[in-house]
Amino acid sequence: MKTHAIRPHRSGLAAAPSIRRIDMAEPLDWLAAGIRTFSATRVCSLLYGTAFAAACWATLALTWSLPWFAIAFVTGLMLLGPFLAAGLYVAARQEEAGEPVSIRASLELIWKRRTNLSLFVLFLGLIAAAWVRLSALLFAIQFTTLSPSIDNYLGLLSGDFDPLVTGFFLGIGLLLAGTVFVTSAVSIPMILDRDVGPITAIQTSIRAFALNWPGMLLWAALIVALSGIGLLTFLIGMILLFPILGYATWHSYRRMVA
Repeated sequence: MKTHAIRPHRSGLAAAPSIRRIDMAEPLDWLAAGIRTFSATRVCSLLYGTAFAAACWATLALTWSLPWFAIAFVTGLMLLGPFLAAGLYVAARQEEAGEPVSIRASLELIWKRRTNLSLFVLFLGLIAAAWVRLSALLFAIQFTTLSPSIDNYLGLLSGDFDPLVTGFFLGIGLLLAGTVFVTSAVSIPMILDRDVGPITAIQTSIRAFALNWPGMLLWAALIVALSGIGLLTFLIGMILLFPILGYATWHSYRRMVA
């Protein structure tokens, strides 16, 4: 596979790269490339996938007595997914360059990029924190209590909910998730690959989405569908799906960012 020598930038004001136009169905190719990368790096991939699933299980265990926080925190982890997949982007970068895939080398590169990564993670963390607080507030309004029970949640399945509150909940969730997707579609892979600043990375991600929005909407739908499968399998499916999506995201970055 052809690789590109890229000179790292230390400034967040680095010149913005050009964006390539993609076909609408191209996200399917990214997914296929992610599966191929997974097959070539099985051990490393399964370790990352297990670590992510374990983080979700630990979150559920710690918040099980507070179900509204359990839902909020697990979905918050999904919002932080672009950062949590950082090691996968580096693994895909190593595999693409024909280098041995090494978790230690991945951590070393992440540490070298820590300044720009930390600034971007702060941005994602603020969005995740806003989601946790807003979702808790909306649940409290829905159930007229700060501590809704499991029975309250089961009541939602039987149609016992306020459509207005539910609409706000879904609307805010979609807005925040959309913001994360548009601003981070290629941001963290780009920071790891080129050491650009978070502003440059976010601007590039927004431009990539704006130029290729039909394909990017398909990519977002694929991410949501596969993540949903992972959740429905009690997160066991995320052991496989998380690394595949991470690798596919790397390939999307390499395809769109010149």
